[in-house]
Amino acid sequence: MKEARRRWSWLACGWIGLVVAGSVHAFEESPTTASGVRVADGFEVTLYADDNLASNIYSMTIDSRGRVVVAGPRYVKILHDRDGDGRAESFSTFSDVPTGGAQGLFFDGNDLLATGDGALWRLRDADRDSRADGPPERILKIRAGGEHDAHAIRRGPDGWFYLLAGNGAGVTADYASLKSSPIRSPSAGTLLRLPPTLQGSEILVDGFRNAYDFAFNGQGDIFVYDSDGERDVSLPWYRPTRVFHALPAHGAGWFSRSWKRPGYFLDMPPVVGAFGRGSPTGVACYRHTGFPEQYRGVVFACDWTFGRVMAVSPPGPRMSGLPEPIEFMTGRGHFGFAPTDIAIGPDGSLFVAVGGRGTRGSVYRVTHPASTRSSLPRRETPMGTCLGAAQPLASWSRSRWLPLARKLGAAAFHAVILDAEYTVPRRVRAVEILVDLFGGPEFVELEKQLDGLPAAVRSRLAWAVGRGRPTHPDARLLSRFLADEDPRVGRAACEALLGISGRWDWDTVESGLLTQLDSPDRRTRQAAASVVARMPEAAWRRIRSEVSRRSPRARVAVAQGGRAHVQGVDRDALSVALEVLTTKNSQQVSERLKLDAARLAQLALGDVGPVRGRAAVFDGYGALLSPAALSPVAGEVSRVIDSVFPSGSRELDDELARVTAMIASAEPRLLAKFLASPGPRSHPVTDLHLLITAARIPLARTSVQREQTARILVGLQAKIDRGGLNQDSNWDDRVGELYVALCENDPRLPRAVLETPGFGLPSHVLFLGRMSRQDRARAREAFVVAIRKAGEDYPWTGEVVRLLGESMDPKSVDLLRSVHDRADVRGAVVVELARRATAVDRQRFVNGLESSSLEVVGASLSALAKLPAEVTGEEQLALLGVVRRMGATAQEHGLRSRAVMLLRRNTGRRFGFVTGKTGRRAQQKAVAAWTEHLEAKYPGEARKLLGAAAASLSGLKRQLEAIDWARGDVTRGKRIFAKRGCVQCHQGRRALGPDLAGSAGRFSRVDLFTAIVLPSRDVSPRYQTTVVQTDSGQVYSGLIVYQSVDGVTLRTGTNRTIRLERGEIEFQSRRSESLMPMGLLKGLEDSGYADLYAYLASLRK
Repeated sequence: MKEARRRWSWLACGWIGLVVAGSVHAFEESPTTASGVRVADGFEVTLYADDNLASNIYSMTIDSRGRVVVAGPRYVKILHDRDGDGRAESFSTFSDVPTGGAQGLFFDGNDLLATGDGALWRLRDADRDSRADGPPERILKIRAGGEHDAHAIRRGPDGWFYLLAGNGAGVTADYASLKSSPIRSPSAGTLLRLPPTLQGSEILVDGFRNAYDFAFNGQGDIFVYDSDGERDVSLPWYRPTRVFHALPAHGAGWFSRSWKRPGYFLDMPPVVGAFGRGSPTGVACYRHTGFPEQYRGVVFACDWTFGRVMAVSPPGPRMSGLPEPIEFMTGRGHFGFAPTDIAIGPDGSLFVAVGGRGTRGSVYRVTHPASTRSSLPRRETPMGTCLGAAQPLASWSRSRWLPLARKLGAAAFHAVILDAEYTVPRRVRAVEILVDLFGGPEFVELEKQLDGLPAAVRSRLAWAVGRGRPTHPDARLLSRFLADEDPRVGRAACEALLGISGRWDWDTVESGLLTQLDSPDRRTRQAAASVVARMPEAAWRRIRSEVSRRSPRARVAVAQGGRAHVQGVDRDALSVALEVLTTKNSQQVSERLKLDAARLAQLALGDVGPVRGRAAVFDGYGALLSPAALSPVAGEVSRVIDSVFPSGSRELDDELARVTAMIASAEPRLLAKFLASPGPRSHPVTDLHLLITAARIPLARTSVQREQTARILVGLQAKIDRGGLNQDSNWDDRVGELYVALCENDPRLPRAVLETPGFGLPSHVLFLGRMSRQDRARAREAFVVAIRKAGEDYPWTGEVVRLLGESMDPKSVDLLRSVHDRADVRGAVVVELARRATAVDRQRFVNGLESSSLEVVGASLSALAKLPAEVTGEEQLALLGVVRRMGATAQEHGLRSRAVMLLRRNTGRRFGFVTGKTGRRAQQKAVAAWTEHLEAKYPGEARKLLGAAAASLSGLKRQLEAIDWARGDVTRGKRIFAKRGCVQCHQGRRALGPDLAGSAGRFSRVDLFTAIVLPSRDVSPRYQTTVVQTDSGQVYSGLIVYQSVDGVTLRTGTNRTIRLERGEIEFQSRRSESLMPMGLLKGLEDSGYADLYAYLASLRK
């Protein structure tokens, strides 16, 4: 998750309630260490740059001179380590655009390519002064700058540029402007490929949700770290954050919020790492010698939410590597480590940037001292420098080897390919350099010795054929590569066919393509199937005819690719799928192939997906084709599934159930099996999957099936709680949609749910929507019984409060009053009690005026308006607090106006406050008059409310009256603003609070300086602090940066980022207190007040 721009708005009373630093000394410079970060054994981490040099970092790269470059809101900075001690001591500004912060950076020589501000931009530096020469040049118009927009930009081994875009970037078929584009009609997030000229683009991969970064390994494979759908956790279609081996012409499976394909589908790219919840950010592949051998080729993937850098070795021919993914780098304890980007420097150091969403920024440097000492640089020939360059695709590396390669010429690299004295990786690099700089290899001599070359070299040569002339590659050459038995070569040859456009000699490659369709390697078959999907119909028919004599896996692959040539139901593909499903397991038909066959059946039936007018819960279960199109084959499919379900494989059974849901099978035996499968030990996600499937079966339910359905529904929450599973915001919506569909199949289900043992948990409230009025009343009573039985252990929620609030039953109202003191439901209780306001709850309504929730404040005002006028000081000062706290938005001004009307009713005074639309402004004189009047009328209550600060306020007012404001100096005031720490939270890159421009014109001097001296006197709801206590007794307070069911990330007043996981949080609540420290103006002379005010008055929007 990189930064979304934070737009802070001004409060009704200037600095009142702003979130700022916790103490004055917190703004003083102090050495910061990396003690809060942990790295894998043997590695060392040091702080390369702290927040003073680089705050709130969105993206990072290493420029062509080997310098760390970071970007954030309104800055692109070069960090300088001039003394070579491994820590930057200064920065220079390369540019102040993109103004919203660059989401991706790459240096093309001296020029910077950056995504942000609605485009991919080129910032030229022709004079090499490390400063952008002028206005940026727009290269590609694309949504960029937001969290789901265009992100990382890199250069590939072919010399082309690759641009990763999230599902909000707006990439359409128009972006497939080059005829060689493997994908013509994209879905969701994409990986684009742009030629070296940056004119036109291809769509290489699609189906991402919100991937931020990617990397190439030494074999040219692309690895992308994509995000999860966090709001769907514990729903059947939830997919974790995943590192994909992105295959050309493939989708990564994201189609809608309620449908993401599982990684085991035969048409999905391989998943090399799955890491649960998280927010993927930077990705890098380590291709250097500065780390131990097992880290060579490792993919590092950053997770912002959980503050970690994962390391994973993709599967491949290498013998060394990490045996399993590890947490390579994390924060210690509650240290807020929020990585946003990652890069490898010239010396092999790993640089990790942190920041995003206003959090503290830093850059860390990770080294492995033992490896650094043992890998001393050796003298290389120019050719050795080109072939052995570390991180060869990085800007700094290209600047070293590229000039040498041009001088050496193409012939020298052709010789390397044939020279067995060179290592295989260096011969592979020779092929890539030829493609990058010289238009690709010449095969006149290479072809004679092709069979004797190592497989990795042959594979790269096959790739080179496709990259040299992507729309019309050499068919004869590719036929040789397609006949190769090594799957790496076969896959590369297949991928070389994916850009073909127009007339081409398909006959020449058909025999070899059949070989690859029968490859034992799954990825190779996928690539071959993608070719079948793109070949002309006549060629496809010939392939389909020939494959009938091949193995089942070859037939499945051809049927998979052939689906693109068939409209409606693909009966041939369906026949292949059903035949494989009904064949006994053997060497030729494995359980894995049967799973592929189940997926093939779904594709043959038109696949699943969202359809307008159909509930989102069925996005992954309902067919895209009409019921009329599926009806002719539904009976046959049902019979096959009935004969093989259950299979004993959870994944296969899940997909057989999905096929059943697609065709809306009317087979009673299948309905009985699906409803009977869930039991006490079954997984709740599987239970839900089968229940959704059952909801798609249009059959009347028996009484037994009704009871089974009710038991599954009621038991879901208990199973989830026992398993410690998370739930997020989409759970109720999707389960609610499922429940409606189940009730349409069985109108008597609601009463069965009500009568099921265990009914009465908060999650069961959504089942009341289909109950009759009589049964709803019984349900409320069931909740009351459940609450009393559980006592203090009952998990109260706002939904339960609202349910009981529907009743006039005194027992229910008393229950609500009994939980008013619980912070998690206090606001909901006040809202419900306010509906039937009585004098006994008056104090609760007065207290509700201090809530951070505008809904609660509004309900409290409504309740007090229903009650007789009251003249107590506590109530009048609470109403005054509403007037002072609320801002000028329509909703907040409406609350201010209502509070003023109650004050008028209670006191008989007016003071000129203008209510309604015309009053949407600060009205400082009227607010000051109300304040002066009420504090004078109720001095005791005011002193009690302000505590020890009352004396300070009284003295402040006298002091302000005596100051000669005309003598204020703007320059001196600016220095005070910076020295007292105000600048840290109200201006620039670390701003926690709103920009103060225009504040002196909107608010009185008394209000401005009162807010500084008494920061917690009037705190706007949007700036109230959150206090969190852990189970170990530690207490933290700050502004919430990010919150989910997994935990919370706070930014404290001292600019520290704290991450707390859900399991360790004992208590969390909002407080009407500010983080702004007391004593910011302590010791300031009268002239200083005048200077500070002069500076504030000089600030303009």
